Amino acid sequence: MVDVGKWPIFTLLSPQEISSIRKACVFGTSANEAIYITHNDEVFVFGLNCSNCLGTGDNQSTIVPKKLEALCGKKISSLSYGSGPHVVLATEDGEVYAWGHNGYSQLGNGTTNQGITPIQVCTNLLIKKVVEVACGSHHSMALSFDGDSLVWLCHEK
Repeated sequence: MVDVGKWPIFTLLSPQEISSIRKACVFGTSANEAIYITHNDEVFVFGLNCSNCLGTGDNQSTIVPKKLEALCGKKISSLSYGSGPHVVLATEDGEVYAWGHNGYSQLGNGTTNQGITPIQVCTNLLIKKVVEVACGSHHSMALSFDGDSLVWLCHEK
């Protein structure tokens, strides 16, 4: 079991829900948003939902975890967030998904439009198998199986 006891947001969950968690990530300016993956590869989010960072398709906050059906069963291997906030994750198959704030093109979709639901990042990745992702406040990065680093950010003069 992942130790989520130090994060107050997880006091909203039942002991059964907590025991089902395989991987978790807490984010937001006050640690007020969370995403977690269960041992059954189900993906849940809950919290404040700033900039649609929960990926639920709306901007509604929720204290009840919502399942992200599009990601369930994807075997998530790497998970990160940026302070926008935005979320990026990689699957065991090497796919990358991103959503949330995108003012600096940090979602890797070629736009600066917010991502309200998880969207697969395809730009420059369809021939790469990603094994790790990381985010900063205005950028996202991926490391491929071949050791290549890919970065998404706004490059304005």
